[in-house]
Amino acid sequence: MHIDRRLLGWGLFFIIAGGIPLAVRTSLLSESLVSQWANLWPVLLIGWGIGLLLRATPIEWIGGAITAIVFGVMAGGLITTGASGIPFATGCTRDDPQTAFQARSGDLGADAQVKLEFNCGTLTTSVADGVTWNLTGSDREGKGPRVTATANALSIEPDGAVSFPGTGRSTWNLALPGDPLLDLGLTLNAGEGHVDLSGASLDSTTVTLNAGRLNLDMGAVSRASDVTATVNAGAAAITLDSGARDVNMSLNAGSIQLCLPAGAQVRVTWSGTLGSNNFTNAGLTKVDDSTWTSPAFDAANHTELHVTANAGSFDLKLGGTCSA
Repeated sequence: MHIDRRLLGWGLFFIIAGGIPLAVRTSLLSESLVSQWANLWPVLLIGWGIGLLLRATPIEWIGGAITAIVFGVMAGGLITTGASGIPFATGCTRDDPQTAFQARSGDLGADAQVKLEFNCGTLTTSVADGVTWNLTGSDREGKGPRVTATANALSIEPDGAVSFPGTGRSTWNLALPGDPLLDLGLTLNAGEGHVDLSGASLDSTTVTLNAGRLNLDMGAVSRASDVTATVNAGAAAITLDSGARDVNMSLNAGSIQLCLPAGAQVRVTWSGTLGSNNFTNAGLTKVDDSTWTSPAFDAANHTELHVTANAGSFDLKLGGTCSA
């Protein structure tokens, strides 16, 4: 057998990049170990150096092979855990002392839209009885976010036009009211989110995660309709109840864990490239190349799940706990 050395590097890259998410999924490797992938960048310099030293020799391919292996490991780590652990990738590089900003609060009417955008730091969201929302927290200058509020709409966003300013971390603690019916839109950029919506009434929920980490708990909502989630180079863990709804999830590098109650009825439609899933291991029945259903599937009352994964890892758990 003759190996084409021109394609050796690409072969090693794809094998390793695809093998690492599979190894994590089957517990051969721990996610905490794989999450250190960004620390391997010095080995790239070693590989390039070896390649230069061995140039024009019969074994000059060794340097390229080392580089391809390291790139494969780093790509596999990115696919599995996302880019949230890289400070220079997120722009969230400063950890200056924080100053508390002035608390904000107000009331919402029976139906309201809530738009929440958070950059760099830690966002904690909960739900309280009544119609009143409340925001506290801190940042580098004690200025707080820009808040626009009426009886029918609440918008909370960073006080600046740049998405990844890299000017220090913020901490926001937001309590949303449980009585109004909310249309919730959440965007989390280069930060960590802990969003517990237990007790909320949600007409729709749209979540976008960019280079961050998010735990979203909707397992004990009072009411929730359709859910849309997009993850770009991040890691998200989402818990839902077993209500009948459409759930659309898009994953571009990184990972999504989705938890549904044991016995939940679900039909999954899958698409994408270089993505992995665990639908068969989760006990689902494969209907065709892109569709899986839960055992004893009930077409009249189920979660309709659509997943698109490009260079990402998707985990479905029926029962159990999700954590990013």
